[in-house]
Amino acid sequence: TSGSVLVVEGLDRLSRAEPLQAQAQLAQIINAGITVVTASDSKEYNRDLLKSNPMDLVYSLLVMIRAHEESDTKSKRVTASILRLCQRWQDGSYRGLIRNGRDPHWLEWNKEQQQWETIPDRVAALRTAIDMFMSGDGAARIVRTLTERGMTYTQSGKNLAVHLYKIIRQPALIGIKRIEVGGEQFELRDYYPAIVSTEEYAALQQSAETRAKRKGKGVIPGLITGMALCYCGYCGAALAGQNLMTRNKRPDGWPMDGHRRLLCSSYNTGAGCEVSGSCSVVPVERA
Repeated sequence: TSGSVLVVEGLDRLSRAEPLQAQAQLAQIINAGITVVTASDSKEYNRDLLKSNPMDLVYSLLVMIRAHEESDTKSKRVTASILRLCQRWQDGSYRGLIRNGRDPHWLEWNKEQQQWETIPDRVAALRTAIDMFMSGDGAARIVRTLTERGMTYTQSGKNLAVHLYKIIRQPALIGIKRIEVGGEQFELRDYYPAIVSTEEYAALQQSAETRAKRKGKGVIPGLITGMALCYCGYCGAALAGQNLMTRNKRPDGWPMDGHRRLLCSSYNTGAGCEVSGSCSVVPVERA
């Protein structure tokens, strides 16, 4: 709010974006009536001080240019380092850790052995989920079954249907880590311990693809649900659609607007969300 004071170690801590963007951000803060103080050199930036000493504005721009150049240089060095590690992995000269992106929740890095190891409980839960999926069970039933058995394949302990659909698509199941570095794609084979065979993975993808083709072919396809667009604000699970087919219908035969509902998939399957109820999907789709 106006009259407040924002203390930062230096202007480089305020932003390391491109200089023009960083200075625009600083100007926005100052125009809001806030005084910016840099602890490293005890300089103050506000409207009155910049009017009396406009050279401070030039100084701030120089600081931001240096901060952006340093950040850009570090970023390039990190990218180059990861790129070299990926190339060495592919030619067989490196078999260590490559820090890039998220790694599977069912694995952990053993610092002493310098290798990935499976977490037995999570792998058992994931294997159960995969077996049930291949037997024709849907994600909702799988999540409910695992929750009832006290099993989980995630670090958070929550079995969410939306997570399961993402996991069964991951090549990490057969030990592959996919990385994009500097616009170049890498597929690092045998990076992780595989928990399914290549044949099982191929069958799993075929089953998932077959089910995906059946989505959205109902009488009333969902515009929001099933596309990772709408989530529960209480637990973060995907929202599911529900069409209540009652005798009260519109003249065209479709259900009334209030009978098309959104509800939390986690609560619906008993997977952890404590907030019950649903809301009409119509105003959400219109928005």
